[in-house]
Amino acid sequence: MEFQAYNAKMLIPIGTDVENKRYPFVTYALIGLNLLVFASQWAFHRSGGFEARSDVAHMFAQAIENGALSSQNFHFYSLFTYQFLHAGWMHILGNMLFLLPFGKAVEDRLGHVGFALFYLGCGAFAGGMHAITSSAPVIGASGSVCAVTAAFIVLAPKTSIKVLLIFFIIGVYQIPSLLLVAFFVLFDLFSLLASAAGSNTDPTAWVAHLSGYLSGFIVTFLLLKASFIASRQFDLTEMLKQANRRRSYKRIVEGSNKNVVASTTQDDPVLLVRAQISEEVAAGKQIQAADTYFREREKYPKLRISSQIHAALANALLQEGKIKEGVLLYEEYLTNFTKAQDCPEVALLLAAKYTRVLHNEQRALALLQKYSSLFSKKHKALAATLLNELKHEHDTVS
Repeated sequence: MEFQAYNAKMLIPIGTDVENKRYPFVTYALIGLNLLVFASQWAFHRSGGFEARSDVAHMFAQAIENGALSSQNFHFYSLFTYQFLHAGWMHILGNMLFLLPFGKAVEDRLGHVGFALFYLGCGAFAGGMHAITSSAPVIGASGSVCAVTAAFIVLAPKTSIKVLLIFFIIGVYQIPSLLLVAFFVLFDLFSLLASAAGSNTDPTAWVAHLSGYLSGFIVTFLLLKASFIASRQFDLTEMLKQANRRRSYKRIVEGSNKNVVASTTQDDPVLLVRAQISEEVAAGKQIQAADTYFREREKYPKLRISSQIHAALANALLQEGKIKEGVLLYEEYLTNFTKAQDCPEVALLLAAKYTRVLHNEQRALALLQKYSSLFSKKHKALAATLLNELKHEHDTVS
């Protein structure tokens, strides 16, 4: 029986810079189960394999035959069992080395049960797409692992991945997550095209890989959009929101600058400063704009900027790690724009920073209490978590 196998790559991910809060029980269990099944396969082949004549060997051979996913010998359960069978040591080690760092991060966000269902479900979809497009049997966790890799990019696109490069020289390097995963997706896509053209005879299930990436990306993105997964500041949905905000800021800035020119016949220093800040934001220079705001506000205490630009500056400062400055701007935001719809969200963000970074438990508690009735359903869980952390901190100090 010919099996299509996972292609070993020279870039091996060995860790991410994502901090996980849950112990990855399911990830470790999946790795252990895969290794156990492969060890049984290996022992079976060492004892004679398909040529052995004992009843036990015959039963084991039949189990492997039925466990593989094939359109010619299809069983519904094989959509799941094929994920735990592998063709060789390089095949299983390649899959498990990829599953370990990405699986831990994704399980942390999806939860144990959610991650297990995601892994098996996306793996079944990837295998099913292969069975539809090819008559060759397939085994291996590649489709599932590709789905987990894509989910990681949706949940943590701005992170870095530590990789072991095995080529002419061997070394460990930090690579942006998006760049690394894009490389693997393009590698599989070009390999599929080369295989279709007849110039690539590698028996790898490229369709399963690409279907895994696709299903993992779409499912995770939809879970975020539907709030089944709590959104965080640096996931893909937040990146898209920030991009939309930047486009909105640019339109607002262009309109406000025209109004400034049209409505004033002499140089008003406050208006000119506001225009300068707006232009810097529109040019993507948020940190420079924030510096301008802080500097000019000392000269002009009555200086005010729009709510959109105010929020943009505060958010940019937090992203750059300038926590105190960003928190100060968001505190001003709550004071200056009390009727803004996103005030509860801003208050929750501030409470998180006060609790986990600045250790100002009193201010964090005050914000949580003031806005508790205004939090949306998806934010109440985080508010409850922060309250528990504050309680734990208080008990520890006491």
